[in-house]
Amino acid sequence: MFQPEFSLPVALPLRFFRTAPIWLALVAILAFSLDESDWQQRFSPSMLAITHLLMLGFVGNIMIGALLQVSAVLAGVRAKNPLFWGSLLWLALQSGTVLLAVGLWQMQLIWLQGAAFILFASLGGLALWLLIALWRSGVATPLRWAIVGLGLTALSGMLLVSLLSTGWPAIALHDLLRAHIALGSMGWIVGLIVAVAFTVVPMFLVAPAWPSRLNRYLSLALLATVLAVVLDARLLILLTLPVLSWFLTLLKLLKQSQRRADPARYLWGWGGFNLLLVTVLIPWIDECATLLSTPSQAPVMLAGYFLFAGVIPIITAMLAKIIPFLLWMEYRLQVKSGGSLRHMGQLFPERWLKKLAYLSLAMGISFLALYLLAFKAIPVFMLIYAASLSYCLEKALRVQKKAYFS
Repeated sequence: MFQPEFSLPVALPLRFFRTAPIWLALVAILAFSLDESDWQQRFSPSMLAITHLLMLGFVGNIMIGALLQVSAVLAGVRAKNPLFWGSLLWLALQSGTVLLAVGLWQMQLIWLQGAAFILFASLGGLALWLLIALWRSGVATPLRWAIVGLGLTALSGMLLVSLLSTGWPAIALHDLLRAHIALGSMGWIVGLIVAVAFTVVPMFLVAPAWPSRLNRYLSLALLATVLAVVLDARLLILLTLPVLSWFLTLLKLLKQSQRRADPARYLWGWGGFNLLLVTVLIPWIDECATLLSTPSQAPVMLAGYFLFAGVIPIITAMLAKIIPFLLWMEYRLQVKSGGSLRHMGQLFPERWLKKLAYLSLAMGISFLALYLLAFKAIPVFMLIYAASLSYCLEKALRVQKKAYFS
């Protein structure tokens, strides 16, 4: 149940959202320095650093900002001093990301150990606190399974650094690495997208509610499948089942949406299709690699497609609704009636979302061709998208501030 009275101070989630495009721009600038061999090797130091800058700096900031806000308004979960604790979390996420990227790029254990400590203490601590608070609230939100995915991702990352530093735990490196990737990509990122869609799609696209059984069990089924994959890689093919169930229902709801011309509707459909496509292809990654002249390119291509064609379109659709809603809600709490701000569309006009949608669609559609034929063009796309997203966020804030004085 949506409870706007428990909404966080808007400055808190916005701090995470506004930071994300800066990280994407930084990644783009760093990516210009990579040569062709770096782009072809998933475990090259520079590629590892850039991957974590993208997943923690760009995607991580957006996901954490959304998680904090959605947990507050759906289950009333908020700290007693949200701005203080939120700022501390934000600082830990940024500093941990910097340390991790430097440590991976330079292959220096001391940086990696510092990053592992900060990220595990902050993200692992956040996951534990949220799980306890959700349990006490008595609200059975599917968010809790994505939060478990976040906590396990932080734990597996710390264990990876420990294994490299001390040889403990006695787990094969490739098994622990597979667990970290599966938990981070499917357990945490896709898990949160699935859970947020249960609220965001019906609310902002005026669509029917998700089937109650799917709402109740799908996120748990996704996490259970990810855990099975962690234990046995031969079960990778099972990941398709929960994502397919989610995607088919998403398509049905989008078809019944009363906002048929809304670009967010198409972004959800396109992003959801590509997330499903990636889960279908993952078990056959070795077979796909034999089709390439350089087989080591296959995992990088699949990971890039996951981000650019699957995650970014959905992130774009989410931010274009959540940010103006938060700003409009804050304005209405202070200006009870009248005022120049009449609706959310004044804060984030649909024409902005259309342009962001075209850009994210172009990134997804062209990614594979660009990767194989013109990889230097990929950071150009990233820079344009980062600048465009940042412009929309800052402009929405300025429109809200201007409305207070008009």
